[in-house]
Amino acid sequence: MKKKKAIKIVEEKLPKKRFEHSLRVAETAVKMAEIFGGDAERVEIAGILHDYAKYDGLSKLYQKVTKYELDNALLAYNSEILHGPVGAAIMKHEFGVDDEEIYLAIYHHTTGRNQMTLSEKIIFVADYIEPGRTQPGVEEIRTIVFEEQKLDKAIYEISKRTVLYLVEQDHVIYPLTIDCLNYYNLEK
Repeated sequence: MKKKKAIKIVEEKLPKKRFEHSLRVAETAVKMAEIFGGDAERVEIAGILHDYAKYDGLSKLYQKVTKYELDNALLAYNSEILHGPVGAAIMKHEFGVDDEEIYLAIYHHTTGRNQMTLSEKIIFVADYIEPGRTQPGVEEIRTIVFEEQKLDKAIYEISKRTVLYLVEQDHVIYPLTIDCLNYYNLEK
């Protein structure tokens, strides 16, 4: 998929603030690709498309999990987890995005996983640190990425913060997020 088409389909579907977030993720991902040797075009497209299913209702997300034969375990989770895998499947099956790295980057952008591809890593981190993000500790992660240039360390720190937040909120933690935390703890 070309950049113009990606922008068009996302702009038509997402609210203005989320559309602007997607563009900032794409821009951040391109900067990160230059630092870490990634494919700038690939991560730019993944960044634009990553939140495509973010505002789909739960019933629609569940239908897509079934329709595209995604892991049935996903049906136990909410849209915060589901929008990544479902968005990836929609891009593949409805828009013909057949690039496996783009698919995986969209699929795992909220959960992470162990042994991510470089594109997955970049989108996972870019989504967390894009300039519009203001959550506590985001500046530390930006320093790890842009000054220390340690991508795996950034993934570990993001995963750790996510897991701690979810525990504090008494939320169920998706198993791939735990796998991501454990794997990148050893890699950092």
